[in-house]
Amino acid sequence: MNTAYWRVNPQNPDPEVIKKAAELLREQKLVAFPTETVYGLGALANSSQAVAGIFTAKGRPARNPLLVHISKIAQLEGLVEAIPDTARLLMDKFWPGPLSIILPARNKVPDIVRGGRNTVGLRMPAHPVALALIDEAGPVAAPSANLSGRPSPLSAEHVKADLDGKIAAVLDAGSTGIGLESTLLDLSTERYKVLRLGGLPLEDLQQLLGDRLETTGNDSDRLPHYQTTYEILICDDHEDFIKRQEYCRQHKKKFAIVSSHTGHQHIINKSVAVYQLSLNQNSSNLYAILRQAEQAGIEILLFSPLPEDLHQVNPTLFDRIRRASGKQF
Repeated sequence: MNTAYWRVNPQNPDPEVIKKAAELLREQKLVAFPTETVYGLGALANSSQAVAGIFTAKGRPARNPLLVHISKIAQLEGLVEAIPDTARLLMDKFWPGPLSIILPARNKVPDIVRGGRNTVGLRMPAHPVALALIDEAGPVAAPSANLSGRPSPLSAEHVKADLDGKIAAVLDAGSTGIGLESTLLDLSTERYKVLRLGGLPLEDLQQLLGDRLETTGNDSDRLPHYQTTYEILICDDHEDFIKRQEYCRQHKKKFAIVSSHTGHQHIINKSVAVYQLSLNQNSSNLYAILRQAEQAGIEILLFSPLPEDLHQVNPTLFDRIRRASGKQF
């Protein structure tokens, strides 16, 4: 299969390009598109056949539920039995935006989308291209547009690296903004639970939901770490940082450094590549760094000591770094 790459203006996408992409979706084909978090891989949500293609293209484990992306609240009518007051409050405040909400599903939502469960995950992305595509095609089931286990894609180039030849088209609107997946909130039980830390800060949810929000032990803790071609090491302190560099030098390992502040760039070998990690909660480049290191043939990616308060300042980034390294802090 030849994958088409269509460049679109991120703010004012060409209606003709959007129509072509929507037509592919209606033909049961897969289209990757940008959101404000990461690129998604879309199929028509009401087509079991089309959605099955997502699992094949990504190598995604069977029975993993998918998020259904909508562009207007009216589209929820065919997806859920009712919209509880709490859900409506969250939608009014945070949609469009990086919040996904799980609610009891209508039986007409395909089983493959629900992962065999009686619930469905819902999201309204805050990206003009995504909204235009969904307006034209209808609700779209979409996980991230990468091979299963790989870092999520922040650009069309990342999508191409994983899925070229496996999907019909990619809407290329440049890099995404937030760079981390949406926050996933389960409202289908009495106690609301955060299943995945993401682009919407926890404190924003806590302000609205208070004691009904369960934030400890979110399901991100049980997700596997990313599949990379190199080893990822997190340094405990400056002494450990120097020691690990020395090890790489002595054993002739090709390594690079991920630094979150300039004081840690004083390294043994000045020719070693240093990737500057953004700690900004609204714009993460972590996934881009993980992919750049792979392209560079790095054997060991060495994280300089992280800020001690990172788990409080940016818990989502802390969570993803922990997953990348497979390390428990």
